[in-house]
Amino acid sequence: MDRVVCPHCKSHRIVTAKIPRDVVVVLPCPACHELCVLFRNKIIPLSRRIIEQGTFEERKAHLASIIAEFLDPSLLGKIMADMEEGMGQAIEELHPRRQAVSHLEDRGEITEEELERFVKFELKCLDNATYFKRHFG
Repeated sequence: MDRVVCPHCKSHRIVTAKIPRDVVVVLPCPACHELCVLFRNKIIPLSRRIIEQGTFEERKAHLASIIAEFLDPSLLGKIMADMEEGMGQAIEELHPRRQAVSHLEDRGEITEEELERFVKFELKCLDNATYFKRHFG
């Protein structure tokens, strides 16, 4: 089970096992109930007093300082690499569909028979979810 240390009270009770990697979480420490900001297993103290009672400018400065800590150049490099990897996977998943579409584009114009069949049979089936998903993804 993954845990981080509370920056306020040094408790080891903050569990991070089910938090997705690229999600920023504001959570209270189970031991001292102070707020913390967690991102990629890095935890930063959040001042409850500033968030609840501070002026707009104080809250903005406090949150900006927390975000600045997450903008470490090495962390940004990891985030960008992960994003590029995710985009590559998404493009690979779409590749078979692109081939199917390009195959249809190579056929040329629709014939009268194809149009007639579409109007008689297939047009009525477009409201059928199973049929639609099978042919159009």
